[in-house]
Amino acid sequence: MKDILLNGSKELGVPLTDGQCENLITYASLLKEWNEKMNLTAISDDFGIAVKHFLDSLTAISTGRVTGKVIDVGCGAGFPGLVLKIAKPEIELTLLDSLKKRLTFLEAVTNELNITDVT
Repeated sequence: MKDILLNGSKELGVPLTDGQCENLITYASLLKEWNEKMNLTAISDDFGIAVKHFLDSLTAISTGRVTGKVIDVGCGAGFPGLVLKIAKPEIELTLLDSLKKRLTFLEAVTNELNITDVT
């Protein structure tokens, strides 16, 4: 997964550091673990998570408009919001979803990764 993330992010013009890739790999691991208990995503293989969730989320950064305060409305399992926060830790992120279980999952991910400035 790491090679896919490193190479794919470079191709998008949004290169990730090794640490950011490790955070995304941990995120993917938590996503697969929690997905067994609750339906968070239909995509649960490493390649699909890397490409269809993580790299797709990074395309928003290539527009150059992801700065300051960001809100992800209907965030689901955190795409694209949490991926953007991992790639651009300086943003202030608000995650909004109608289901508490999804927000509980996202809180667990942010705690595990020690991500701050997320509401």
